[in-house]
Amino acid sequence: MTKNLVAFVAFFIVVGSTAHADKAFRKCASCHSIEEGAKNGAGPNLWNVMNRGVATNEDYSYSKKLLAWAEENPQWTPELMDEWLTNSKKLVKGTKMNFKEKKESKRQAIIEYLQSMGTEQ
Repeated sequence: MTKNLVAFVAFFIVVGSTAHADKAFRKCASCHSIEEGAKNGAGPNLWNVMNRGVATNEDYSYSKKLLAWAEENPQWTPELMDEWLTNSKKLVKGTKMNFKEKKESKRQAIIEYLQSMGTEQ
């Protein structure tokens, strides 16, 4: 009985956090798709973004400023993504993306969602 209760509680924690992360990503979905193989929108498709690297979607035209920044920051980390989501224009002056999320909990939910939407390479 105890194992079943623990499994039941763990299931609802995971489902609840996934639903929260999915909800947090809705702001992003106005410009970005996140399904594997989906087309780009105003921004690049974000499927596997946390594993594939910064500015690496071959079918998307990134700003020169972001491409230069990506040379020094080739891989997204949770910390780097947190900075990006806090204020993308401040982090990379001249980027096309203009996004600011003040709430740390929402940024963390978005990062968790991005990490869950991809495959390890």
